[in-house]
Amino acid sequence: MRADVFVSQTESGSVEISVVKHGMSSGAARKYDASQKAKEVLLAFGIDAVTVERQLQILLTTPPNVLVRLPTVEIADDILGSLGFKAAAFMGAA
Repeated sequence: MRADVFVSQTESGSVEISVVKHGMSSGAARKYDASQKAKEVLLAFGIDAVTVERQLQILLTTPPNVLVRLPTVEIADDILGSLGFKAAAFMGAA
């Protein structure tokens, strides 16, 4: 699935990753207590390490709940499912 990926920091300091089917306005999101775990997920999506590092550094300087966009990427449905992003969130967007 071609997807837009966003990260944000929550009020409590967790990192939230949102995956939205390209061209749609909503999708699935997951929160991670550690930025290292969020980094692992972003790398599993196929986003290159330099971009992930840069965007996570930007995230550290943004207020809570501000979205930081990562590049649009092609993510296999099985990768999304294995990482806990519910396929049902994307079914209506097909």
